[in-house]
Amino acid sequence: MTIKRTLYVIFAILILPLAACCSSSGASGSGSSDAVSSALNHIPSRPDSIREHPLESVSGKTAFNYLRDENILSGWNMGNTLDSHSGGFGGETGWGNPRVNQELMNGVKAAGFDIIRIPVTWMGEIGSAPDYRITPARLSRVGDVVDMAYNAGLKVIINIHHDGATESGGRDLGWLSIARASRNQENDNQITSQFVRVWRQIAVYFQNYGDWLIFEPFNELHDGNWQTCNDVSQLITLNNWNQAFVNVVRSSGGNNASRFLLVGAYCNDNRQALSAAFTLPVDSSPDKLIVSFHYYDPYQLTIQGSRSAWGTPNDRQTVIGHFAPFKPRYIDNNIPVIIGECGAVLQLYPGDSAREEQARQSRLDYLSHVFASAKNFGLIPIYWDNGSTSGNGEKFGLLDRRTGQPVSPEAGTLLTTIINAVK
Repeated sequence: MTIKRTLYVIFAILILPLAACCSSSGASGSGSSDAVSSALNHIPSRPDSIREHPLESVSGKTAFNYLRDENILSGWNMGNTLDSHSGGFGGETGWGNPRVNQELMNGVKAAGFDIIRIPVTWMGEIGSAPDYRITPARLSRVGDVVDMAYNAGLKVIINIHHDGATESGGRDLGWLSIARASRNQENDNQITSQFVRVWRQIAVYFQNYGDWLIFEPFNELHDGNWQTCNDVSQLITLNNWNQAFVNVVRSSGGNNASRFLLVGAYCNDNRQALSAAFTLPVDSSPDKLIVSFHYYDPYQLTIQGSRSAWGTPNDRQTVIGHFAPFKPRYIDNNIPVIIGECGAVLQLYPGDSAREEQARQSRLDYLSHVFASAKNFGLIPIYWDNGSTSGNGEKFGLLDRRTGQPVSPEAGTLLTTIINAVK
């Protein structure tokens, strides 16, 4: 650890909790930003739409007890679908996957998963200030997909996904830019106002849905440097946005007053989620928050696909070392933790059958260990599936997007193995 990094950690431990607390909430727990208050009190030119759906009953349980009593053990991400985008517009089929159908959702449930995370990119479907009106077609399509998942017997998470994507330093792909917001008050006010208005509409639209539908504010916010953050103002901004998210959902009517909400730290990094710089929002509905982090370690095995060997005692202990601290910090305090994304790509080595077999066994061993370790510490892992099984990209695909069946016998074995690991 460098001297600079050491000093930053000391600063975070001593100063950031106070700074984040004072910045993210006042005495009443409301967001301190004028932009949040203005957006919360904004009366749109026409009322925000409510989806035609009967008002469902809610459990009244804490998030911890609900997930335990419903036996939620593992989940599946419908990646590269409603989160896809092109030319600044969120889509569904632009990244190679077909339109979602009921067969896929049934297949997710049949594979043994209990919950589905449906990432959604909204950009390009959002109007101008101050209403920031989401197009009815986008809301309706997301609602249709949520209904398909519920009809299959799945709990559901929806979010704002690539609206907050940043490819590299200074290259924002979406409007929810934590780097721009942290630079000056004008940027912060504009982005925060849009964030609050977008979430107000989503929450109002789904207000009649039961507590099986969980909201997540954003995905992997960072400034282009991914997990590394040496900018205290960005960490404070993230805490502020988590607080604004909780405030707007709670004030959006119907079942939103007690809906379960999933919140994560900077870049959804596991280390950041354990940092003193990350503070949970003040919530008017006690014990309804769930903590999230994403896990792709080691990167060379899980995403890059350049490491074919995994499974030494040190490899296995690394996973345990990353997961174990979540138990005393959160689980033992009845705060549930969901690993919102995890996985490992299929590696192919044409002409080197021995290495390809080694990589396939490593993938199986790794995912089995990650899921089993998550279970051991009370965490709920959600596999990242982007539908891809070929080409030069990240091959996370396990389920056929048209039929809901495993894409191959190997994928079927892997699915069975990870589901058994959490039982």
